[in-house]
Amino acid sequence: MATHRERRAIALPPEWLFDIVADVERYPEFVPLIRDATIVNRYQDAYETEQSLALGRLMHRFRTRTELVRPRGIRVTSDDRSFCRFDVRWTFSALGDDHCHVDFALDCTSRSLFLFPVVEMLVLPMAASMVTAFETRAHALAARAGVGKAPALDASPDAEVPAGGARP
Repeated sequence: MATHRERRAIALPPEWLFDIVADVERYPEFVPLIRDATIVNRYQDAYETEQSLALGRLMHRFRTRTELVRPRGIRVTSDDRSFCRFDVRWTFSALGDDHCHVDFALDCTSRSLFLFPVVEMLVLPMAASMVTAFETRAHALAARAGVGKAPALDASPDAEVPAGGARP
């Protein structure tokens, strides 16, 4: 079983962070261990994704369903046969002055003993770096767009500003 929970305040509005977390197809650009993320079905407030996690030659492909409650939360679940339980929750709360409280929680249990090391070697390290990866990306994109009091970090040249231009 893999569990991880992290909370922190980030100097950007909740809508900005929500849009970056919801943009799953960009994850391979900045989230460690994610090699591929493709939306395979879209719904009004949800989508289904096929994702690949990789560490060296060790790779695991699985499907998830993401439910969006803009701008307050994102829930990612999976009924993939490799997991007994896969539940990721992002909660965004405004702190005023264009700041946000982020609460990230992951709860994942592998169905087989064979996959247990995969979960331990891939999912836990990824979870431990998730909030930092998203915060770094959010500040880089905000700096490029001139939003908030974001530190001047360089975004990758092909990175896009979230929908809506200067502010989501």
